[in-house]
Amino acid sequence: MRVLLYASVVLFGESLGACLIRNEEVSEVIVEHESLDLAQKTQEFDPDIVLFDVTPKLELRTIRSLVGDCPETPIVALAVPHIAEEVIACAEAGCVSYVPRDASFEELIGILAMAMRGETQCEPRIARSLLEEIHRRGPTITRRDADPHLTPREIQTLRLVSRGLSNKEIAQELNLSVATVKNHVHAILGKLNLTRRGEARQLLTEQPWLLRAT
Repeated sequence: MRVLLYASVVLFGESLGACLIRNEEVSEVIVEHESLDLAQKTQEFDPDIVLFDVTPKLELRTIRSLVGDCPETPIVALAVPHIAEEVIACAEAGCVSYVPRDASFEELIGILAMAMRGETQCEPRIARSLLEEIHRRGPTITRRDADPHLTPREIQTLRLVSRGLSNKEIAQELNLSVATVKNHVHAILGKLNLTRRGEARQLLTEQPWLLRAT
């Protein structure tokens, strides 16, 4: 996997980046310390995942901005305390998963691999708090009916997205460039009125007929 690591503390970021690149699951790593350059670096590097140190509280604003600029790139929050409110705040900002502050390096790699598959690890107490928070807020989000007019190529791409494949893996499967796949995914999310790939997988469980060619 290709990882972009963001950490405002240079020594921490460089040290963790050096550990990541030595792991066989990681093919390439770049470390970024300046939030103003983060969106541009993400678009240029096209990582499979962004690992984002959220130790400074104000960094959640940067995550929201990055999600807006790069909605297809999954973001995993790093160094999150075992406090439900902190996890919920990361989820609200747009993170797809989180690495607890007391996690080992092996656990970090496992969490990244799960995020690549569209999965999230969450301890039971935190999961209960997340469910209670969703119930407390009630049905405040209304999703418009999906536009069924997907092209055959978009349907092919959506099938692979639903399997948890990355843009790079989809490009290899369909013999396309990564840039072309990103364009297809962007078009799919727009037609389905979604913002994240994970939402597309959830929608397909509710409306599996979207994968039928017309």
